[in-house]
Amino acid sequence: MSKTLTVKTIPILRMDCPTCIPLLEKEVAKLEGVETVRGGYMSKILRVTYDPGVTQLAEIEAAVERVGYRIAYKKYPGALSRLRGFLKKEAEVELSSLTDSDFPGKVLHASRTAVVLFSSPTCPTCRVFKPGFLALADKLGGEADFFEMDIEATETWRDYDILSIPQVIIFRAGKVSERFTAMPVAAEIEKALGA
Repeated sequence: MSKTLTVKTIPILRMDCPTCIPLLEKEVAKLEGVETVRGGYMSKILRVTYDPGVTQLAEIEAAVERVGYRIAYKKYPGALSRLRGFLKKEAEVELSSLTDSDFPGKVLHASRTAVVLFSSPTCPTCRVFKPGFLALADKLGGEADFFEMDIEATETWRDYDILSIPQVIIFRAGKVSERFTAMPVAAEIEKALGA
């Protein structure tokens, strides 16, 4: 008995970064029953070939949303409901933002280990990653200094070959010690910090 495959073209909203396509493809390809995944940056679509007897469209949509993207044919909460949710949030850990001028003093000449998240406020994947990074900063703030550098507002990141975001670099004694790219995993960063 041969399986019947379905091909679904999913229009993606706010796909602003061509380097995010491999991450999006990888996340969907993890699903059992998915045969192929191809993203188109210029067309802002994701074409998925899958076995509907194994994987449901809702699971594929959830994988897309898990990495921070939205699907054009779905309805999402508006700005007013997001504002209500923001006002209800409890106080959370804030990351110190790095500028080009304070990077040397806070990172390169620091006496403690510095953990820097290179990101952008317009990057959906960065927004998905940031809560886990904040939790890690809250947990390990006594052992290292945690910072965020916005690549849209700074230039220093160019010195560290940042080709995709989010990216986390651990600096020890002013030197790059470890680097985590393509949707870093907080547990791996924690392990690298020796916690």
